Formats: sequence, structure tokens, C-alpha cells
Amino acid sequence: MIAYGNQFRYTKLGGEDFDWLLHHEFLHEWWANKVTNRDWAHMWIQEGICSFGDALFVREREGEAAYQKRMQETALHVGNVNPIVQGEEVDSDEVYQGDLYGKASFFMHTLRYVIGDGLFFSTLKKLATESHYTYDTLVTTDDIERLFSKESKRSLKPLFDLFLRTTQKLDIGVKQLTDTTFTIKLNNFDGSLPIEIVTNLGSRRELVDKRGITVVSHGWPLVDPKVFYLKRVILE
Repeated sequence: MIAYGNQFRYTKLGGEDFDWLLHHEFLHEWWANKVTNRDWAHMWIQEGICSFGDALFVREREGEAAYQKRMQETALHVGNVNPIVQGEEVDSDEVYQGDLYGKASFFMHTLRYVIGDGLFFSTLKKLATESHYTYDTLVTTDDIERLFSKESKRSLKPLFDLFLRTTQKLDIGVKQLTDTTFTIKLNNFDGSLPIEIVTNLGSRRELVDKRGITVVSHGWPLVDPKVFYLKRVILE
């Protein structure tokens, strides 16, 4: 059951006619009719992954840079009023909010960055095709987390918990030690995450945790400049 109300108003995407809502509702054949969440509480699986599919179509038609711009714009509109997952049994009035679409879509963007394209897309395909997750088998957030954790051979539960079960952003501390040395650490995440760090020497992807890493830079380093995380950067 879908609701379409865009009156076939087309724009252009990749040089072709495109109706964003029509495309979104077609995606519900996969993310709702094929992969169906068990309760309203896990509606992000349907609406969030579906909305991420909208962004992937931008990537398909106009390239990675257009996709990145789309996700950066999505991040700007995250409200963070309530968690995406507020419990195990929630009614529709509680769960339906803007973040169910945008923030949940951005979470998939974050997950893609954390585990890398090869693992991410192959796991997403398993979610959309294997009988453990489709048709008569109803799924929850924990099912999705366990699948991606199994395939990536690491626990992704802290990532799912932070971005889906709280309204916190990733808290990143950057502290200047000397004129040219800085420490970068995660203040509110148990585990390590890959983060792009840009210094005067260039850009590199580093694993960062609560213990932190030290970088050398003539000037303050830039942290996650392409915006793969909903974050707060604290400069000391």
C-alpha cells in the first residue's frame, strides 16, 4: 500500500525525466513489500533504506559527486528531535517524523563508508534477496545489525545504537598539542571508526577511537570534510 501525490511533476535527473516521489514509491516494492519490518518501531528499514535508494539513483544517473552533495544536504536537515528507533513496539504517530526518512537514509550512507562499498552493497543485496529477511519473514533493527556485523566481521551495534537509538551526534575532539601536532579522538563512541582527516600534507583515512591518534599538520586538520557522519567537532 503506497501513497502517491506528486501529480507526475517531472524534473530532470541525468538528462532524463524524473519524478522523485514516483521513484520513491516504486522502491517500496523492495523496502516494504519484500523486506518488511515487524513493527512500526522499525519503520526506518522501509522508509530510510527506501530514501537511501533515492540517493543511490542520483548516484546512478549523475555520479558519486552528485550523490555526496545529496547526502550532505540531507545531513543539514536532520532534526534529531527523537531517536529513529524508540523501542520495540511503537505506534505510527510516534514513529513518523522527518528523520525517519532523512536521518535513516544518512545512516545507510554512514554504514557504507564504515564498512566499504564491496561489503556494503553485497550485504544490502543479501538483505533484499535472502529468505531470512524477505516476504513472510518480518525483520527488526537487530536483524539488520546482525547481518551487517556478520558480513563485516565486526560488531556494528555501537554504530546502530548511537545513530538509530539516540539523538546524539558523533562527538569528535581535536586538541592542539604543539604548533604542528594534534590529537583526534572519539568522545562518545565505544570502538573505532574510519575518519577522513585532511592536513596540509593531504587527505588520509584513519581509524580513530577514544584513545585518539596524533597527526602532524601546519594548521588545524579538517575532520570528515565530505560529511560521512552526523558529528560535532570540538576544538581545544
